[in-house]
Amino acid sequence: MTSEDKTYASIQTCLVEEKREIIPKIVVSKLEKKPWTIGKYRKQTWGVSLHSIGPYVGRMKPSLAHWLVRICSETGDVVLDPFCGIGTVPLEADLLKRHAIGVELNPYALVVAKAKFDRKSLTEQIEWLRQVRLDIDSVDLAAIPNAIKQFYDERTLRELFALKEKIKEASNIFLLACLLAISHGHRPQYLSSVTGYIVPHKKAKNRPVYKPVIPKMIQKVKRMYTSSFPKQTSSEIINGDARKLPLKDETVNVVISSPPYYSTIDYLDSNRLRLAILGVEEQRTLKSELIQHAKSYLENMEKVGLELYRVLKPRALCVFVLGDFPKQKVVVNTAEEISKVFTKIGFSTHGIVADEIPIMKRTVVKWIGTEGLKSYPKKFDRILIMRADK
Repeated sequence: MTSEDKTYASIQTCLVEEKREIIPKIVVSKLEKKPWTIGKYRKQTWGVSLHSIGPYVGRMKPSLAHWLVRICSETGDVVLDPFCGIGTVPLEADLLKRHAIGVELNPYALVVAKAKFDRKSLTEQIEWLRQVRLDIDSVDLAAIPNAIKQFYDERTLRELFALKEKIKEASNIFLLACLLAISHGHRPQYLSSVTGYIVPHKKAKNRPVYKPVIPKMIQKVKRMYTSSFPKQTSSEIINGDARKLPLKDETVNVVISSPPYYSTIDYLDSNRLRLAILGVEEQRTLKSELIQHAKSYLENMEKVGLELYRVLKPRALCVFVLGDFPKQKVVVNTAEEISKVFTKIGFSTHGIVADEIPIMKRTVVKWIGTEGLKSYPKKFDRILIMRADK
């Protein structure tokens, strides 16, 4: 048995045999073993197929979400993710028999997150797609911005928008998320010309060709059902703001989340094409509402902290996964900055676990290649473990 196997086995034994007291000291000791980096959990594709409905920049690795939920909560707990993105934490919490609540402002991320809880049967989804009739002549191409049209063959574009309207009429959030997911990308299963998987960078020499939308959608839906998952759920995704949570006081057992990364990720611009297809026109206005600007970041996170303190039960945990912020020649430890802000509110900090991001998993590899990686600076996610002391 390898050292990794022994570590994993000890964690498993601990979780099964010991009395599950969700107290900071135990939580930190388990997180420091980093079970999400061991065995099958180290794979980026680990987990149910629902995790791959749609791409999203900066999303949490599913196995990390799994272990955070598993270590920091118990069956039946209310697990809140106030920045749920595409719903990675809520999905894992739901699968582990918690009542998950996800809150999100980004319209594209909201669609994908909600889709993970819109669980009709595969047969029902496929039959609907096979029977739907598209009126492609009714699509007004003149009303579609050139920023969208440049990526598509005209017939594909007409089918894409005609199907989107049919899906919206049917209120099928799952199919809408699947359509947005395949709307652009770098492989044959995507509808656009070859472009970035998440960020839509169009290659000049790459001309759009016709790609039939319904067959591509059927293939996509089938891929989403390659692993089993329960059809029933008690969890929910809410269109809301973490600074003004639509929840009652002291109703949450634990907060597990990856808040916006201190002005290092643009969550709207990265998904601008999918947002445009969805029909979000005022993206600049929406961007001003999100917490992703360096100057106002800590001020906004203080507002978030006040709300989390309000909705958390006494002595409940708040666990954040945060990235460092490069500021000029200094790297700001975001976890330490958030810890200071939340301490003033009434939280106590019980540990910060550094989780190094493997260089081969980072986008920098695409730009600098594999040579010289040893000299490239290390990058960390930091898991901040706090408790609401009230």
